[in-house]
Amino acid sequence: MQVMPGYAGKIARVDLTTGAVSHLPTEIYARSYLGGQGLATRIYWEEVPPECGAFDPANRLIFATGPCGGFHGLAGSRWVVCGKSPATAPHLFSHANLGGSWGAELKAAGFDALIIQGKAENPAYLLIEDGKIAIKDAARLWGKGAVQTRQLLKGEHGDDFRVVATGPGGDNMTTLATLLADNDSSGSGGFGGVMGSKHLKAIAVRGTGMMRAARPERLQELLEQVAALRKDAPHSDSGVGGDGRTDHCAGCTDECNRGLYEAADGSKGKFMCSSSSFYKELALRYYGEQNDVPFFANRLCDDYGLNTKSVVPIIEWLQRCHEEGLVTEESTDLPLAKIGSLEFIQTLLENISFRRGFGEVLAQGIHQAAREVGGRAGELIYDDVNKAGERMTYAPKAYITTGLLYAVDPRQPIQQLHEVIRLGILWARWAKGLPKANLSSSVFRAIAGRLWGSEIAADFSTYAGKALAAKMIQDRQLAKECLLLCDNVWPIVYVEHSADHVGDPTLESKIFAAITGRDISEDELYRVGERLLNLQRAILTREGRRGKEGDILPEACFTVPLESERQNADCLFPGENGAVYSRKGALFERDKFLEMLGEFYELRNWDRETGLQTKKGLEDLGLPEVAADLAERGLLG
Repeated sequence: MQVMPGYAGKIARVDLTTGAVSHLPTEIYARSYLGGQGLATRIYWEEVPPECGAFDPANRLIFATGPCGGFHGLAGSRWVVCGKSPATAPHLFSHANLGGSWGAELKAAGFDALIIQGKAENPAYLLIEDGKIAIKDAARLWGKGAVQTRQLLKGEHGDDFRVVATGPGGDNMTTLATLLADNDSSGSGGFGGVMGSKHLKAIAVRGTGMMRAARPERLQELLEQVAALRKDAPHSDSGVGGDGRTDHCAGCTDECNRGLYEAADGSKGKFMCSSSSFYKELALRYYGEQNDVPFFANRLCDDYGLNTKSVVPIIEWLQRCHEEGLVTEESTDLPLAKIGSLEFIQTLLENISFRRGFGEVLAQGIHQAAREVGGRAGELIYDDVNKAGERMTYAPKAYITTGLLYAVDPRQPIQQLHEVIRLGILWARWAKGLPKANLSSSVFRAIAGRLWGSEIAADFSTYAGKALAAKMIQDRQLAKECLLLCDNVWPIVYVEHSADHVGDPTLESKIFAAITGRDISEDELYRVGERLLNLQRAILTREGRRGKEGDILPEACFTVPLESERQNADCLFPGENGAVYSRKGALFERDKFLEMLGEFYELRNWDRETGLQTKKGLEDLGLPEVAADLAERGLLG
């Protein structure tokens, strides 16, 4: 069978219970879903029954790459992991998006995706090299850190292998457990725990295959166009410490702010965004000065295999519970008086990862821990912590549109949120009169008119236009998750040096056509994203997250006034006709949210009252079998 350009052509299936390895063609999924999250989600729909738990052998872990992976200059070598997640109660479908080089290596080894099912009798790891897959003994690695495991496997098989591994947090099936790969690429969603439940410690992969485009000359033209548009592109603060060096992923545009930190003792690692900042304030308060402790805290989370976005709410909750006498150092076996110290974070992470003492309680997540502590413990969880135990950022009461994005997605939809907030941050710089700030109110309105359906979508004093904006953002971003282009570069919505500063959202469809030889328009590409969103919605519906009753937000969104916003402390936003105003003190108005949600449902062809999908809406997207499944279960609107 002839392989489509841009693809390796095969998906590998590994049954850890039987040891069987088999293959299926990528093309059966790529036609409708392109790759990446779309491909993985479709496999999940077909193979994971709704009653299956996250830690059941029947759960699948699906690692998938996209058609843009393996091409230099595209920032297209992201990869995803999909499966049922233990991070929520009940367990629900979820997804993680990772960078670095592991995904590109899997593709070079001959596979667009990898389906893991079953459970090995003893700890195991996979060794993949140029189309060959072997299941190896991992007894010596079990209980070791993710960073250490990576180093040991590279020492054994060669430094050119790329490794994704779990730490003891995954081995012991904590709900906070992450995956860690080369370049310190991490994936949350509790999938480290799912690997642990399958006795799978790591996957080491090496490949020599090369990706070739169907239209290489056209692809080169587009790469030059992208480079020109990205010239002098502004970056948000990455929280990089040390000397500010960067560590680019495979195929990067080489303009990324992906930070690499080197501590005084010579240790190095990725250090950016939320993982670089989660312990900074606590450490500064404890030591009275800036030091390497926040980096070491981040590094410990990576090695133990625990999600920093889940760890920080736990620390803050423990602090409040301690102050109110609900927990003590004796009852938790934690040095609670030393929160902010290296000793505290190491003890906390070790106890959670190995489920020791009170760590057994915390390993189940903050919400279950609060139930076990009892009393007022549940009330002491910060108001903006979501069902998965992660802190919400980019608050709906600030950006409005983000309320819909949060409500509908199974986890924090960071790529979707970024399309809104990055423009808001750049506009706030202009509003403050900072140098080289060109994203004015008129530019913002022009961008909103082109990418969000109306100029009023850039007016944050009103809920008008936000439902359509949310739909367009979701369709575009989920299509991007099928191509697997990097969120730091794509979509190009703002251009620093052009006359009108408006980006070009047609580039993704043109790049896909150049790589695969399959012509597709901008609207057709977004249709793929819409199909994926509806498939995810159907999965969540049959797993128990039913329409409108599942599209909820933390109560604090509606009851606690906005005090500050990340990188926009004054809460400045464009209002009517682009006028500068502050949303400080604002609430997300419940009645207007519900009205906006109903409008969003109608745009999606879902039932306005229940939020359930409709037979016609699903059939129009080429999903008649999904409609039939939901109809049989009585789950259509």
